[in-house]
Amino acid sequence: MNSDIKAIVDQLPLLSLQVNIGERHRIMRSDIKRGSLWIAPRRHYYSVTPSGEVEALLSHFLHSQFGAETGQDSRGRWKVWDIPDLAGITKLIQRFGERN
Repeated sequence: MNSDIKAIVDQLPLLSLQVNIGERHRIMRSDIKRGSLWIAPRRHYYSVTPSGEVEALLSHFLHSQFGAETGQDSRGRWKVWDIPDLAGITKLIQRFGERN
C-alpha cells in the first residue's frame, strides 16, 4: 500500500480505500454507488482510471488539469491518465473527496 495515497484518503471523510492485487488502490466515495477512482503507482508516474459514475464526475477536471487521457484499461472500457507526481494525485483525490 502506498502510504501517501492512504494519508490523503484518510483526511477526506467521504472516501474509503481498498488496495487490490498489484498495488491498485481503489478509492470509493460513500455517496457514489457505481464506480471508483483507481490509482496504481508506477515507477515514474501514477496510472489513474476513473470508472462508472466517477468518470463522468472527474472527466472535466482530469482533462483540464492533466490533458487528454493517455490510453484505456486492458478491456478498453475506461480511460487512463498517467499523472507524473504526487502533487497531481493529491489534487485529484481532494477534488474527488469534495461534496458536489
